[in-house]
Amino acid sequence: MALMAKSAPRPAPCESACIQLEITEPVMPVSLNIEVPGGRTERVIAQGVRLPFHHTALYSTADAYQMAAEFHIVLGERPLARDNVDACRVRVRNLKWSGAGVPKIEVDFDIDKDGRITIAAANKDKKSTELLAHIEQPRISAQTLAQAVADAEEHEQEDDQHRANIDTMLVGYSLLDQAFERFSLAKRRMDFGRKRAYKAARKRLQTALQVMPPEATAATMAELENALDAFRARYDDMEEDYLRVKSWWGKQ
Repeated sequence: MALMAKSAPRPAPCESACIQLEITEPVMPVSLNIEVPGGRTERVIAQGVRLPFHHTALYSTADAYQMAAEFHIVLGERPLARDNVDACRVRVRNLKWSGAGVPKIEVDFDIDKDGRITIAAANKDKKSTELLAHIEQPRISAQTLAQAVADAEEHEQEDDQHRANIDTMLVGYSLLDQAFERFSLAKRRMDFGRKRAYKAARKRLQTALQVMPPEATAATMAELENALDAFRARYDDMEEDYLRVKSWWGKQ
């Protein structure tokens, strides 16, 4: 008879995550960032902000039917999450079962004058919030913070390239979103050959965008630029058909 492994006890939900920064004056020594899809950082609180400071931001899910969302908090000035100081991970469970971008999660960042960071979250779709926090470093030394600033200065040229790559990727994502509506109308006037060419260009761009910023190379970025140019040409080619079909709906 097979033996069943005893399951580990389920972690108890907590109310917030707390991290102490070692500071000598009431000023944020580095930026506080959250990791977003693709391994890049999104700045929440900028370096140099006077303390105490409070900020609240509203987030949602990246994928459909997520039952939990995790927020990875890092400290530093670099564009990729992996290159900054790992502070904590806050996980919110029991989210609304729905499509991507629908659940509402409010994350609260509070920093007192002594550098104590408190991060809490509220599940806006439910009466209660189940929050789990994993603190990577409960106390972050002044030396670690100073090293994060020094690392950003040392790798400035490399990071500028990462930022340029990210900007190009964001242009690609945005163009794909815009093209969805344009193609949904324009295809009513497009022949089979143009539809097939559009779909091929779209697939090429989507494939190029699968390379995330941390793994991007000169070769993958060159392919992304070429794929973006090819798709943009197909996007522009649909404009007349899109406007014509759109005018049909306007007349009804």
